Amino acid sequence: MIGKGLGRLCASIGATAAITASIVAGGAAAATAQPVAADVGTASLHRSWACTVPGGYTWSSVRTNPNCGFRYEYFLLDAVNYNLTGVWACGVPSGYTYTSARQGSNCSASPGSSPYEYRLARL
Repeated sequence: MIGKGLGRLCASIGATAAITASIVAGGAAAATAQPVAADVGTASLHRSWACTVPGGYTWSSVRTNPNCGFRYEYFLLDAVNYNLTGVWACGVPSGYTYTSARQGSNCSASPGSSPYEYRLARL
């Protein structure tokens, strides 16, 4: 099961790199995540759980998972292929800023982790 997830992660990272090189940002902002690029035929990790956060992604929640080496698992949001304007996230990805921040428990899985979430907006 871990091998399958790792394979999907690797495929997604490669696809993300190719898409990042070819996408020109634009379009109207939306309050919910909307696709901004065509599917490239690989399984997207958008709105799925993973043990690491690949380039081009941010996350909106974190939890402990023993299958991740007794570390953390992140609920991924694809900031390259989806417009995340208006979405609350634990990190601000490249190409975005934030309009407000709030403190909560979605982003901090362990003592010392940042408890802040950011409402995203495209630059």
